[in-house]
Amino acid sequence: MRDLVALGAMFFFVPMAFMSPFSAYLLWGWGGLIALNFYLFGFMSGLPYVFIFALITLALAVLRKDTIRQAFEPNRTAVLMILFVVHGLVCALLAYPGLERNWELWGNVAKTVLFCLLMPMLANDRFRIHAIVVMMALALSFHGVLDGLKFLASGGAHNAQSNPKFGDNNHLSLILLMALPIIYYLQHYAASRLARWAFLGALVLTLLAVMATNSRAGLVGLLVVGGAVVLTTRRRWSGLASVALAAVLLTQVAPEDWTNRMQTIQSAEEDASFMGRVTAWKVSSAIAVAHPFAGGGFRALQSIPVWDQFKSEPGLLGFVDTPVLNRSGVAAHSIWFEVMGDLGFVGLFLFVALLVNAFLTRRQVWKLVRANGVSQRWAGDLADMLGISLLAFVVTGSTLSAAYFELPYVCMMLLETVKQHQLHLSRASSPPLPA
Repeated sequence: MRDLVALGAMFFFVPMAFMSPFSAYLLWGWGGLIALNFYLFGFMSGLPYVFIFALITLALAVLRKDTIRQAFEPNRTAVLMILFVVHGLVCALLAYPGLERNWELWGNVAKTVLFCLLMPMLANDRFRIHAIVVMMALALSFHGVLDGLKFLASGGAHNAQSNPKFGDNNHLSLILLMALPIIYYLQHYAASRLARWAFLGALVLTLLAVMATNSRAGLVGLLVVGGAVVLTTRRRWSGLASVALAAVLLTQVAPEDWTNRMQTIQSAEEDASFMGRVTAWKVSSAIAVAHPFAGGGFRALQSIPVWDQFKSEPGLLGFVDTPVLNRSGVAAHSIWFEVMGDLGFVGLFLFVALLVNAFLTRRQVWKLVRANGVSQRWAGDLADMLGISLLAFVVTGSTLSAAYFELPYVCMMLLETVKQHQLHLSRASSPPLPA
């Protein structure tokens, strides 16, 4: 039945994509974030949805001159992304032999960067920027609404499991946490009351879905997101009320098993799984010390020969006593050490530069908003929520291997797109210079 519904949707989506290049672009992004293939189990599960819509978008961009609304500008975000993907190519070429996902992951990063580079060229007004935000919310909240409903229906017994594209339950919690600020923004800016109520429902169910993941990193990320909303948003009292209601909701519906698991955060140093992560960090840093420029290649740490070669090396964490793991080829369990081991210190520098640049871009957006007037406050509010999404990525991702997931890069470029829009408004309203 699911496959038949997906087939019917494709009969609608494909003609719509050919009619409007921007629609094709939105479907490209939606297909990647919703990961539809993993919800289908029949003849439609193998269809390359993302590739189809990406191909349509690129073909129309080449064949139709009116598709590109704005010429490419080598802004900081675009340059850093290009440098990151080019450096990744060098690392993939110089990688240890036999890395199973080396070229797959570099290809994923390259496709994500291509999607991001097109964004400012296609979305140069408020309507299109909001269309991208709605696309992101619809794709991401799909996962949250499903697991939130299951959590309610099971009386809190449902354990949310991620699909193979995202990873485990901890990765799912990261994705849902990044979705919360985006949904929160739309709940305030939706034009119709029905849409606002719909986004409010999605917000509550996504919050419950975070709880259903049973992720301790998810709880820490949830506290950070809640605190950031209260401290950052202009609607301080509204944000405080939302966080208070969320806290009441969590305490009322949280099952005892969830509460007991979350309490183990206080004894992380005694947790074998946490100390296993520290061991992985030590090995990742040892790979980077041996190959500071190019690292070991994408997911080098998960290669058994590479792990065995560096498992006894101190790396940058030789001062930490860690257990000897009886298994080989484990995940990095940190976006920082993942990039460090895969792409070396140069790759880590570019990765950190991308994140720092995003937070600087948020500040620049607000500076432009103040100059452009109160009518542009939506841009500042959107920049705040995108910044909080990236903050959730930084905090929760510090214990997860999630450095190459497309959502944070989309948020970075959306911030840049908002900034470019505000820059053009500022230039248009500035008086011409005297001759």
